[in-house]
Amino acid sequence: MAKRVKIITAGRLVYAVIYTTPTAGDSDRARAQKRKASTAAREKLNARTSFQKLERTLAANFDDGDLFLTLTYDDKHLPEGRGQAVRKVRSFLSKLRAARKARGQPLRYIYVTEGCCPGGRLHHHLVLNATGDDLEEIRRLWIYGDNVELRPLTFDRTYTYEDLASYLTKEPREWGHPQVGERTWTPSLGLARPEPEAGTVPDYVTLTPPPEAFVLQCEGPVRNGYGEYAWLKYLLPRDGRRKRARRRRRKIE
Repeated sequence: MAKRVKIITAGRLVYAVIYTTPTAGDSDRARAQKRKASTAAREKLNARTSFQKLERTLAANFDDGDLFLTLTYDDKHLPEGRGQAVRKVRSFLSKLRAARKARGQPLRYIYVTEGCCPGGRLHHHLVLNATGDDLEEIRRLWIYGDNVELRPLTFDRTYTYEDLASYLTKEPREWGHPQVGERTWTPSLGLARPEPEAGTVPDYVTLTPPPEAFVLQCEGPVRNGYGEYAWLKYLLPRDGRRKRARRRRRKIE
């Protein structure tokens, strides 16, 4: 017998599921129970909500030392509505991209616009890749207010990509989307999109994170008499990301 394993590696963040699959000799009952296990496992790996997709996109593209930026408006430049605010932040990002391009440096970002709820004041939160002396350049290019807050990001068991994704999506989750069907966050073009890897392993194999990884969430093994599944989400140490990812791919091929 064998199990199916699927792994998504988004930067240092790893999601993994393992589950039993039906075989040719299974009874109808056994086949049905194994399918329940495999369906439950796949549901754990799927990113169906904007929040889940944001968490994985953040992890795949940003790491320790990258930047969390908050841009606010003074009274003179306060936009009349969300549409005008989005045009202003896009203008700022266009200028920042041009300045970095002149130095041969890329710009990766994700931004959200908040303050659309009743009584709110429009502002923007952004996650940016760091290049060095970023604060002065951002202050120079953001011409709509003097209050610019910038801090470096650090991800560990006390502050995770899920925490950041939760913060960035708090307003639409609490108050609803500004417009029905509208995406709540905006990424730059060309960001990495993590894809699952899949393979077959012997039946005795279980999910085990690397010893130095921070286990963020886990479930199982959950058994129903004929099938089972288990699920893990963990964060690799920064220096071990590429080495562990290569080793994992060879194991399940």
